[in-house]
Amino acid sequence: MTRLIILVEGQSEEIFVKQTLTPFLAERGVHVLPPIVLWTKRIPSGGGFHGGVSNWSQVRRSLLPLTHDTNAWITTLLDFYGLPDDFPGYQEALGAGDRRQQVIALQERFASEIGHPRLIPFFALHEFEAWLFTAPDVVAEHFGKTALAAKIRSAVEYAGDPELINHGEDTHPKARLLNMQTGYKETSDGPTLMEKIGVSAIRDACSHFACWLDRLEALGHKPRHD
Repeated sequence: MTRLIILVEGQSEEIFVKQTLTPFLAERGVHVLPPIVLWTKRIPSGGGFHGGVSNWSQVRRSLLPLTHDTNAWITTLLDFYGLPDDFPGYQEALGAGDRRQQVIALQERFASEIGHPRLIPFFALHEFEAWLFTAPDVVAEHFGKTALAAKIRSAVEYAGDPELINHGEDTHPKARLLNMQTGYKETSDGPTLMEKIGVSAIRDACSHFACWLDRLEALGHKPRHD
């Protein structure tokens, strides 16, 4: 079975990988190792660290040691929204066309900078919470707010699809959920909703996510390296 290491941005992504993505890929011949969280700073209350991308060198430092495992593939699960502009090729990528073309250009530059043959770079467009907008009724039921479904559909229709919901300070997907008075809690509601929605439904609605998932699934059909 192909082994896969995933570097994730924070706890929400870590839980999603463990409880939703790992079993999905296991059925397809891909063994996901415990995800590596991109820890950045100690939480003031103690008892752990807070995830998130602070700069390019932090990501590079976290990723390079993973490349020493020559029998495993590596991928990332980081948000495009809020990505530091010191990432190699960031400014050039912003001129690459539409948002999908921009994030693809940035992923390609990322892969080039790391130079590891088994790296599959991925930035969620625009962020992890965008995937929640694929299932308005599920989200509305989860929060017990029937009217929420129409608000989510309206946001998706205006943007074109969930991945294109824009990444302004007040309009990125997570901000929209909070502005809808959901009481959204990132590390509990996010992963729980992802599990309810399911990987296949997210894939059907989000083409950038689908391309990533296709590449991960394909690893299950590659020759073993161990």
